[in-house]
Amino acid sequence: RRARRHARFSLNVQTLPAATFPDRDEASLAAFLGHCREEARKAGASRVASIVVETPFADPLAALEAIRREGSPLWYVERPSEEFALACGEAAAYVEFSGPRRFAEAKEFAQDLFARTIATGDLAPGGAGPTLALAATFENEAPADAERQPAPLALFLPRWQILRRGGRHYAVANAEIPPEADPADLARNIWKAHAKLARLTPEPGDGPNGNDSSSNGRHPALTLSRQTETPDYEAAVSQVLPRLHAGEFHKIVLARKITYRADRPPSPFALAHQLRERFPDCHSFCLADQRSGILVGATPERLLRVTSGRLETEALAGTAARGRTAGSDARLGHALLGNDKEAREHRLVVDSILRRLRELGLENPEEGRPRLLRLSNLQHLRTPLRANLPENLHPLDVLADLHPTPAMGGSPRELALPHLRALEGFHRSWYAGVAGWLDHAGDAEFIVPIRCGHLLDDKVTL
Repeated sequence: RRARRHARFSLNVQTLPAATFPDRDEASLAAFLGHCREEARKAGASRVASIVVETPFADPLAALEAIRREGSPLWYVERPSEEFALACGEAAAYVEFSGPRRFAEAKEFAQDLFARTIATGDLAPGGAGPTLALAATFENEAPADAERQPAPLALFLPRWQILRRGGRHYAVANAEIPPEADPADLARNIWKAHAKLARLTPEPGDGPNGNDSSSNGRHPALTLSRQTETPDYEAAVSQVLPRLHAGEFHKIVLARKITYRADRPPSPFALAHQLRERFPDCHSFCLADQRSGILVGATPERLLRVTSGRLETEALAGTAARGRTAGSDARLGHALLGNDKEAREHRLVVDSILRRLRELGLENPEEGRPRLLRLSNLQHLRTPLRANLPENLHPLDVLADLHPTPAMGGSPRELALPHLRALEGFHRSWYAGVAGWLDHAGDAEFIVPIRCGHLLDDKVTL
């Protein structure tokens, strides 16, 4: 099935068996890279080599923390309850897009890159083998201070990626192979990087008997000073309510932005570790491009997943607190399921997604029953939606049409979205945008970055 999907998505990843270098020695790897160089010479253009090695254990977040280079792109996501984590670092290929065709242009780039890729190793798990990481802002266009803001869409093939899926672990190296490449030198560098990942051993202070000065082995709490919120969120709500009551739109979602100063620069990886421990049913994530700063968060919202040609998305709208006891928790959940305002809001999101899926040509999408998604601090109304992906439709085609959902912008989208920038008074950037991955076989997963903070030196913007 994966081979057929290569053709459907115009991909042409050549694969060599993992036995090409069974002993993981430099000579065998150099021979594989030499094959890639010969293919580059025949084509008169660079090829991309992708090497997948299964490892006994690897923590993608720990790997990212250990070998991340300042000023290079990174992408990390983890959902512990599904035994899935993926970290991508540095860039073998990097490109940025803007404007209303940004997802279409990203698709063309992906198809071209995968068409000149040669891979070896176990490519079966989604996210193994050549995989592109994507981060897109809420808006199509960059703001006036674009040099300090993320690109409207950044796409990169990582130099290295670490995957944990279902109890198995994979280290992947990707490299551009020009016709004049030195295979022996490339092989040395690739194994050197792999050895660095393999040597993640405990340090003093790790474990229950260590001398870590922080409580329970965690970093001490940050001290934050409150900054003035600009513009004022409550004033924006007051402005929009008359328009809502007048029927200009059915729903509008206003973002709120608050900036703090911390007593020291916070560690994004320590925060991500705490988030994945506290919210195992969410996607914890870190995002950074070539600019300064990292976005860290834990989102409950999956926008799109494609597995073996099967598409999954979900409507997530409607919120209630968690109870202190089983009884109070159940009563709050029951009230959420029966609340008219929350049900209407949720239905707007469901209907909007279904309409867009049908417009894309997805026939008879399956709508699941509304149910509760219970997190440690909140519970939400959630309706899963599934469909078979048509032969001529790429995951990025679907993504372009689904983003943003009414849960992030409003409904009808065409009427609500034009009001957001004026009311909010700031560029949302990655907040409520899209982050995800697309692999060589057409499998993909994209989340909505919400419940997050942007870290830059000692500044924390929530």
